[in-house]
Amino acid sequence: MHFKDKVVAITGGGRGIGLTIAETLAEMGARVAISARTESELQKALASLKAKGPGPHLSYVCDVRDSDAVENFADLVEGRLGSISGVVAAAGVYGEISPFLESSLAKWEESIDINVLGVIRTVHTFARRMKGRGGRIVLFSGGGQAAMPNFAPYVTAKGALWRFTETVGRELAAHKIYLNALAPGAVNTKFLDDLLAAGPEKVGKEIYERSLKQKDSGGESPVKAAKLVQYLLSERSEGIYGRTLSAVWDDYEKLNPQISQSDLYTYKRVVREDGGTKA
Repeated sequence: MHFKDKVVAITGGGRGIGLTIAETLAEMGARVAISARTESELQKALASLKAKGPGPHLSYVCDVRDSDAVENFADLVEGRLGSISGVVAAAGVYGEISPFLESSLAKWEESIDINVLGVIRTVHTFARRMKGRGGRIVLFSGGGQAAMPNFAPYVTAKGALWRFTETVGRELAAHKIYLNALAPGAVNTKFLDDLLAAGPEKVGKEIYERSLKQKDSGGESPVKAAKLVQYLLSERSEGIYGRTLSAVWDDYEKLNPQISQSDLYTYKRVVREDGGTKA
């Protein structure tokens, strides 16, 4: 994979998986731009990037709920680092953790604004700049499989991104802009700390106990997600779009562009010949 002097912009790059992705790309010679909402967090992250690779790199305080801020971030990246070849939309929050009937609709709106509309703003802003020359964009899905009681705002948002990836991925492919999403697995980040801080009463006993075990075991390495991002931003994934891939379980190195014409790695249900859901 060749990333020397390629320009990659990462929202949510101040910590956690986003920062790990930024650091690994900087080590590979990319020019990396990171954004987040906290200035002090960004300054520490930027110092780390400068130690990893020659750059130049930059950071910018940006709230993805603000369309103007996202536009300003994109303008700054192009103005200082050059044409953008890759984007990673890693900004997100757990949102409110509580039973649905006790949840705040205002908190729901905040969660959707960050986790769904924030991603849409990011894709819309950067893809318009890539039109005519192509590029690659990676989103974050996740939330596990099946029901996740007490986390409805989060899993609803992540489910929305699956369908967004499939649909907009097909549209953007006509412009040689390849949009895909990844599920990073159970990585120990601030998300996990927030979950544990909420306590078993809000989280639910089963998920809380499972999360304690994850905390003790160390969880999945964020490097797995970083490696999948490298693949999706590189020439090795040429022609692959609209897929949601697992950084832990999927053997993505063996994929070819024909996968984009199939139902694999999409949200589609398995159905019987009569149209019913398979038992």
